[in-house]
Amino acid sequence: MVQAAVLTLGNAIERAEANQAIVQQAKHIVSERIDLHRATHADLMPSLSLIAGSIWSQTRNGQPLFVAANAPREIIGQVQLNIPLYSPQVNALQALAHHQMDVARYQEHESRLLVAAQVTAAYYRLALWDNERAVWNSALGAAQSLFKATQQGYQIGSRSRLDLIQTQLMLTHIRGGLRQAMVEAATARRVLALQTDYPLDELPKLATITLPKAALPEEKVLDRQATHAQPLLQAAGAEVQAARSLLQYHQAARLPVVGAVGAYGMDTGMLPQSHDLGWQAGLTLHMPIFGFGRNRDRIAAAQEHLTAIEAGKQALLLHIQNRIATDYGATQAALNALHNNQVVEQQAHVVYQMTRKEYLAGALSALALQQAEKDWVQARLKLAGAAIGVRLAKAQLTLDTGVLPQPSEGQS
Repeated sequence: MVQAAVLTLGNAIERAEANQAIVQQAKHIVSERIDLHRATHADLMPSLSLIAGSIWSQTRNGQPLFVAANAPREIIGQVQLNIPLYSPQVNALQALAHHQMDVARYQEHESRLLVAAQVTAAYYRLALWDNERAVWNSALGAAQSLFKATQQGYQIGSRSRLDLIQTQLMLTHIRGGLRQAMVEAATARRVLALQTDYPLDELPKLATITLPKAALPEEKVLDRQATHAQPLLQAAGAEVQAARSLLQYHQAARLPVVGAVGAYGMDTGMLPQSHDLGWQAGLTLHMPIFGFGRNRDRIAAAQEHLTAIEAGKQALLLHIQNRIATDYGATQAALNALHNNQVVEQQAHVVYQMTRKEYLAGALSALALQQAEKDWVQARLKLAGAAIGVRLAKAQLTLDTGVLPQPSEGQS
């Protein structure tokens, strides 16, 4: 297998869906429901069977003690064809199996969304710690250069021992931040490797994360999209249809069942002879009359079940709309935080550059430089987090509507 040069979010989701057991389980459930649907469809088709038997009757003094045949010994051997002509319960079962198949398909899509949400969180967590590690690496290079300059100044007497200690403390602080970022990045890398079924040493580096250029759509547009694409709602709709089919099944128990029977063979009270073979044909009618309220209670229970499923669908719709509203606000807040952190980072960078120049010129102490450097590093870390936060918030908002990220998601 050729290893990808970089790993995009879309590629990571595709690989996770192909390997995670929760998706495979959902696929097998879909196959199970398809087989059951085919089986219920076959119940509406004619069936062919073989009937064979030998029945004895016992008599005493010419009086029957037990009569089970048309003669002392009855021989039966037939090939029988049964044709359902009118079977409303079987029709209702076929509709129920069809809707249960739809439920399974939507639940499979739901499992894909669940996997996508987990991979998205793991992907952006790794991207965040990679960015923070890069910030600490950059700060470490600048701090090492500054510490060397301070050492040289201390040796010739232009810098005080306090300056030397302050720059060394700055260097120690940055090294500590880098080590922590490396530990967090390694943990996030292991999690993403597990999610995508990559060996840890073969996990490609992440694609460059850029800010989404598309404007945030209106909230009502997302609500409409969720109504049509969210598999949770689609599964709930299919469950409503399944509950209606179940109600029809119990209602159909009050209706007659009509079938046709055709048979070829023998049914004789004598020893079978070749001329005993013949055709038989007939119609059967089964009409329920009284069942002590059994059907009435089952119909009432099915109606209550249908009402509960319909109410559950409405509650689910409200939950999804609330989730979209919450994540929509979180996305707007993330965009605002990104803008604010961009301004703060630019200003902190300017202050750091000016303070560094003044320090190297001997006009400022290392304490002032340490504070400026600390402010700039924190501003860069917040900016890195804000940039990833926007991507994560928008991805979560997309997942809320039931849409999977595209394969190019996350690429520069």
